[in-house]
Amino acid sequence: MKSILLATALLLMLGQTALAQETDTGDVAANYFWEHANTTPGNCGCFGMNGGALSASAKFSNSLSGIVEFSAEQASNVLSSGKSLTITSYQAGVRFQVPQSWRPESHRIQPFVEAMMGAAHAGGGIAGTADGTFAFASTLGGGVDVPVGSRLSVRVVQVDYLLTLFKNFSTGTQNNFRVGAGVVYRW
Repeated sequence: MKSILLATALLLMLGQTALAQETDTGDVAANYFWEHANTTPGNCGCFGMNGGALSASAKFSNSLSGIVEFSAEQASNVLSSGKSLTITSYQAGVRFQVPQSWRPESHRIQPFVEAMMGAAHAGGGIAGTADGTFAFASTLGGGVDVPVGSRLSVRVVQVDYLLTLFKNFSTGTQNNFRVGAGVVYRW
């Protein structure tokens, strides 16, 4: 885990120094997420979770950025069990923004796709054998940012597939789907 964070920090610092003369070198974002989660694949065992994420990125080029994200989603009374679940994830990866050179930068609606991987932590009574442990997590998704000022954008939608590999009584795989929105500050 520490090596992933150190490697990501190094990549972000190198990207920042290489792109010091660009006007838009990175961003920070705060998102709200609703997550469609499952305890075991097949039977569904599906339930909803609410939470959010904080992320930061640094551009390597006009369309490619490195990204780090911390997210946490929580549900209480999961599957009418009276037990809660909190999933916290720490991930890093890359984001590709669709180039739109024909539009002025201040008016660009910015679609993006991103892929991240890292670790997740499960806590709460429903986590069972996974309670208090870390497991592999990966995210593949994308969204659309709409500028509302020179540095501020609204992330009108973000849709992600979130895979976690916590121990359970079936396959040890959880396929989660999350939808969110938020605000983005670019520097």
